[in-house]
Amino acid sequence: MGNDDKHLANILKQLKSGAVLVKRKIDGKKYSRRFFLSEHEDFITYQKKKRHIFGRPHIYNINDIDEVRSGFRAQTFGQLLKNGRIKSTDENRALSIMYNNHRNELHLMANNTQTRDLWAEGIKHLIDRHAQKHQGHLIREENYFRSADTDKSNSLSKRECRRLLSNTLNVEMPDNIFEQLFQKADVSREGLLTQEEFVSFFQLLTQRKDLYEIMQEHTTNGSTQSIEKIHMNINELLTFFQTVQNQKIIKHTKTDGGGENKITWEYIETADQVQKLIDEFELNKELREKGLLGLDGFRNMLLSSNFDIANPIYTRQIYQNMTRPLCDYYINTSHNTYLFYGQLSGESNPEAYNRALLTGCRAVELDCYDGSDGQPIVTHGFTLVKPCSFESIIRYMEPNLFKTSPYPVILNIENHCSLTQQGEMARILKEILGDQLVSKETVNTQLKTLPSPEDLKYKVVVRVSLSLFFILNKKKKYFRLY
Repeated sequence: MGNDDKHLANILKQLKSGAVLVKRKIDGKKYSRRFFLSEHEDFITYQKKKRHIFGRPHIYNINDIDEVRSGFRAQTFGQLLKNGRIKSTDENRALSIMYNNHRNELHLMANNTQTRDLWAEGIKHLIDRHAQKHQGHLIREENYFRSADTDKSNSLSKRECRRLLSNTLNVEMPDNIFEQLFQKADVSREGLLTQEEFVSFFQLLTQRKDLYEIMQEHTTNGSTQSIEKIHMNINELLTFFQTVQNQKIIKHTKTDGGGENKITWEYIETADQVQKLIDEFELNKELREKGLLGLDGFRNMLLSSNFDIANPIYTRQIYQNMTRPLCDYYINTSHNTYLFYGQLSGESNPEAYNRALLTGCRAVELDCYDGSDGQPIVTHGFTLVKPCSFESIIRYMEPNLFKTSPYPVILNIENHCSLTQQGEMARILKEILGDQLVSKETVNTQLKTLPSPEDLKYKVVVRVSLSLFFILNKKKKYFRLY
């Protein structure tokens, strides 16, 4: 185990031991709880108070967590600070966990910076590790089984199994097919599935007959091997890669002097390369040790990014010419970005912008109106949608602007503000975005041609009516994005 692995293992051990963290609510209420990581490292929860006899602690599943933020980088902490419920010096103890597709938030205050940083690093590691798991690993290791086992019998009844399939895994099937697969997986014939039997059930459910036929074609005596027992050895796989797939795999990535990731790849030509693939994708330990790949491992392998139908070098880095004018490109755009729910009710939410940015959007929309306190707000006009402040959106989206791409973010501002509050919008944009904001002439000085994505790397472009533009620019030379 390397030093990094030991360091992370130690962090997870400390998270399992737990720490007292204070939950903070936007209304000022606070609750001191001892939070801890589950033994299986698949969720975070807390010890409930003894007086809460009927209450159940909330479980925060790792696979539901979208983002972890240190400091006051969430609207709740901003409001608490504004109302005097917390002090600016508390920022080095603050931690926010965004989950359920950024729809829900958990805001915590640790006793000290060291504890806060420990939890932030540990949770981020768990999120990254979860993202790298294959479907087979998730079914085996995640808490699907434990959450479905409502009576804590360490087994699933037919009813519990059906509920798990439909509610969690989004799987619907006819009753006769379910009964057939359940009976086949129920080795004990007790009408219940243990965790291992449920894994077998899921494997039966997800068997790929098309892949079975491919394996039969490229395996010695394949026609005599059943779908459950079929496997390919190293030599058979090597021949398959060379004669059928013409397969290349990622060798490694490196960073050149300019900070760009470069990908190199190689053909599969040796038995050692094949064994590494078997070790990575075959979940059956006995098959792995014998250098064999079963049907489930074959499926896992073909579904991995190395085996994408598109060449990996074209799916993992920008290879197109990015020096053309901005209008020559399709731009991933979000409409009414501030809405999480319906068009007529609900609330505007800064986290909706983070969700859009982290899924790849490069253009987001803000419908801006005058706020009653002299500060601009964002809302869906003439509806029951509750507004949020323009400043909170810009402030809380700023850290995520370029996490998924270095290319420009466009703020499409539908401007309904008075000149006074437009001045506030300009101040907020300049103050928070700083040099990231395009507020002067760009590299391309030809007024009839837009700058390119390459010219605008790590820049924010405001697309807005001219009045706000002149407040931002205070010049007559400009380029327009409309």
